[in-house]
Amino acid sequence: MAGPRTVVLIPESTRKRPGGVRMAGDQDVARALPAAARADLEGLRAEVRRVSGTGIAWDELLPACERFDGNMYRHIPEEAWESRDQGVEVLIASGLLGLVASRDPVPRYDHSMAESTPPFGKLNRWWHSRGLPRILGAYLEAIRPALVVDLLSLEYREAVTGYEGDLAGIEVRRIDFPGLGRASQPRRGEAVARILRTGKA
Repeated sequence: MAGPRTVVLIPESTRKRPGGVRMAGDQDVARALPAAARADLEGLRAEVRRVSGTGIAWDELLPACERFDGNMYRHIPEEAWESRDQGVEVLIASGLLGLVASRDPVPRYDHSMAESTPPFGKLNRWWHSRGLPRILGAYLEAIRPALVVDLLSLEYREAVTGYEGDLAGIEVRRIDFPGLGRASQPRRGEAVARILRTGKA
């Protein structure tokens, strides 16, 4: 299937905007996945949802790019999302949902790949051990971008480590910000905004 030329991988944020509306549940990530990988992702999401109980308002949804509100996202202007180069997709690693595309509808939630969440333990390890790297690899093989720009922070990269192992003909470019710690988040956001606007990494 035809897909974006460039896929950017970024983490979710702990801070999220409140509110939302009922939205169609159709998701770019799930729609692009082969049937087996889609079933695996949906099964893992269902397990997290079941254990999470009733504290999440699943009928109050926002597109992922609007829901997340951390320092990285605050450095991606709204106009960059709205006028994005059509050859770019942004894929977000999510403690609740595994992977979501930037337009996918997302509820407000507290889960984080970087934190321990009973009874799962650290969610990055839980998702990794249950096949999230393989699911991400299947997504990329299905849409066949020329380039993957990996802007994931350490904890989020651990959730998908190994996804690039069997990607033939797809360049994976990791961008790190050594020594910056939390100060790296604005830099990540600026990098995402630049790619959205220009289509170039």
